Amino acid sequence: MIRPAIAILLAVSFTFVNPCSQESKTRKPKADEPVYNVTVIYPKFISVPKKYHVTGTFDVGEVNYVTAHVDGRIEQVYVSEGDNVVKDDPLVTISNKSLLEKIDIKRARIKEYQAKLAELQVRVEVNEGEDRPVSIEDTDFLDEEVIEDDPQPKQYGDTSTQKNPKTVKALVEYIEKAIEVRQKEADALDRALLSLSRQSPVSGMVTKIFVTEGNKVGTKDKLIEVSQTDPMSINFALPQETASYIDKRSNVKVSPVDAKSVTGEGTVNYIDANVDTKTNKIGVKAYVSNEEGRLKGGQKADVFVSTRKMGRVVVLPKRVLFYDDDKSYVYIVLRNQAKQVEVSLGDEMEGGNLQIHGDLRVDDPIIIDRPVELEHNSFVKMKEQGPALKEKE
Repeated sequence: MIRPAIAILLAVSFTFVNPCSQESKTRKPKADEPVYNVTVIYPKFISVPKKYHVTGTFDVGEVNYVTAHVDGRIEQVYVSEGDNVVKDDPLVTISNKSLLEKIDIKRARIKEYQAKLAELQVRVEVNEGEDRPVSIEDTDFLDEEVIEDDPQPKQYGDTSTQKNPKTVKALVEYIEKAIEVRQKEADALDRALLSLSRQSPVSGMVTKIFVTEGNKVGTKDKLIEVSQTDPMSINFALPQETASYIDKRSNVKVSPVDAKSVTGEGTVNYIDANVDTKTNKIGVKAYVSNEEGRLKGGQKADVFVSTRKMGRVVVLPKRVLFYDDDKSYVYIVLRNQAKQVEVSLGDEMEGGNLQIHGDLRVDDPIIIDRPVELEHNSFVKMKEQGPALKEKE
């Protein structure tokens, strides 16, 4: 005789067991339910470096600082923090009145030398090439030159070997050399003038501005911070045991959590030497290509990191996949019905095949060229085609 307590327990147990046992039975289609003829293939399992899946966060890449090349005051700032810029875009200009005055003085002095040179060359011609002594008036102007306008007056040559040329021809040679040297000095000042306008050294984002209009700045002072957006940086953490199986230059594949169709690839460039004692994880950073600019700083991302461990993955043709709401699926045949299975995509392979991650077995029949009307739990009749990937001969 069954005691009342035991009877209650048995009743509860059968309440949960019966539905499951009913689901395990093969259903038969009703008269009004269609049966689809489908062709199936079987997945191929291959050994590849095992990938670890983790969530990370995108950040900007390498940081570049735009600095002042001359002293002066900020005349105009053309950008704001958060602006995207391309290489050579103007960022800021500096005003330097002293530099402009130096250029004017240098150019005026060159004209004086050129005028004196022309006068002396006429005298040589008049004297039919005869070299004659110079007068005091011919050399007085040499003492008038102001050399303080250039911090390195002898950088491009030295005309001091004949401070007091005695003849007209010697003076001509001296002035010709002086013009050549001062022309080079003037060109250097012109290049310094160009450096008053500072451009972006890379394509990226303005992440910090250190100055405002009217600020006084000195040489090498930081003006603008520009961070690269191609490549982007992805920051994530791995368990200590897993981190021991990756190296710098290990491959990563990423996809924003809110945009699965957007992907990027790159390599690990930093592995923290210290372990976070609270999580027992190690911080890792990788650079990821972002040529189209679709990856944004602050986005969460799925990260797949290649390790030195080997694992088995499923390989299937691309055409067995279908997509819905940024998710990927395949259909398998279970008994006489089609079942929808969510999968994630791995690396692309030759011959139009993809590595697939999902709850699939080697003996699962995968429906290929799915009829448009076929849905989850539709009744099917299958025709076997063969493996998804042939063995290499």
